[in-house]
Amino acid sequence: MQNINRDSVIERAFNKLNKEQVINYIKEKKVGWRINKKQKSKADLKDVFLSLKKSLSDQDIVELTEMSVMRRKRGLPAYTYKFSHLGKMKDKSIEEINKDFLKSYPGGGYEVVVMDINLIDENIHLNLTVKEYETAWKTGIQDLGTLSAVYHNKVILDEKNKVASIEAGDDNIEEIIEKFLVTRIGIPVIPYTMGIFNAHHSDSASEKTMLIFDYIFNRLPSSGLSSSFDDVKFSISNRHQSGGVKGVTIHGNDIINSDEACKYITLGNDIVSFKTTSIYNGSKVSIQFSLKGKKYDKLKIVVMDNNSDSLKQEVMEKLQTEYILLCENGVKDINKTRQKLKPIYENFIQTAS
Repeated sequence: MQNINRDSVIERAFNKLNKEQVINYIKEKKVGWRINKKQKSKADLKDVFLSLKKSLSDQDIVELTEMSVMRRKRGLPAYTYKFSHLGKMKDKSIEEINKDFLKSYPGGGYEVVVMDINLIDENIHLNLTVKEYETAWKTGIQDLGTLSAVYHNKVILDEKNKVASIEAGDDNIEEIIEKFLVTRIGIPVIPYTMGIFNAHHSDSASEKTMLIFDYIFNRLPSSGLSSSFDDVKFSISNRHQSGGVKGVTIHGNDIINSDEACKYITLGNDIVSFKTTSIYNGSKVSIQFSLKGKKYDKLKIVVMDNNSDSLKQEVMEKLQTEYILLCENGVKDINKTRQKLKPIYENFIQTAS
């Protein structure tokens, strides 16, 4: 990147970093420095921080800028895709793949950088950094002055089962990575979607809600996950049901049994996002699910941060495996799903009468 304005970059970084980050950065770059009692606020550290410009290399400036706009993921988020072949990576060794694809791919308002590629348990792991430039879409220029966000993401390619997992917390970044895989690497990834309902539908609950119930109460238990709902968001098909609003979110413990949730389910409204508390091998796991896309049929799963990375990854694999089976086969047990919904219908009828 050319023509780095060091003064503006360092001041911008100071404004974006919190006090703890400022202190740690000064300690890293200014050997022997210690904060004194008079430096009580972040503002008291500004002169010391800005004085670092004399000793920072150009690479230090780049790294400082990226650190100041780093976006951190909450938990382990993932979208699930299928693919038929590895595109330009097909039939190449991991060494050849690294040689060919370990580089930067600028384009529009974003730059995708492939940081490293590893083969783990026969799966290809791509560690990516996605950089967002706030005005590059208009000017075509990507520089430090317009760098507005940096995201670290991972893509796992399971060649044996032809499944791709895109770990991205931001929906726009997930779309950028999907496009990158298709256009730059030639992998024809297609999202798994909830499009199959393999039973005659004559129920009060919508097909999508029934698929979700089947997923939570029939499919996940077979993989060792028992769950209860913490909150549920509905897309309201008839706004008279909710005073004219498009969506309603209900919070609480095992909220699916509340009068309000029973009402929206029985009246055929789709569940579009929900949170669960789940138990897996004796550990409590918090999980967020959101349906994305124009048809709200692409599931984003987030295993939250209250567990170890290895447990989160293990749980995610179970969730994605059962989600794929749901997308491919529809409802696993329609009778059990209807039995689970029956008391919800009865609750609504009782409270409405």
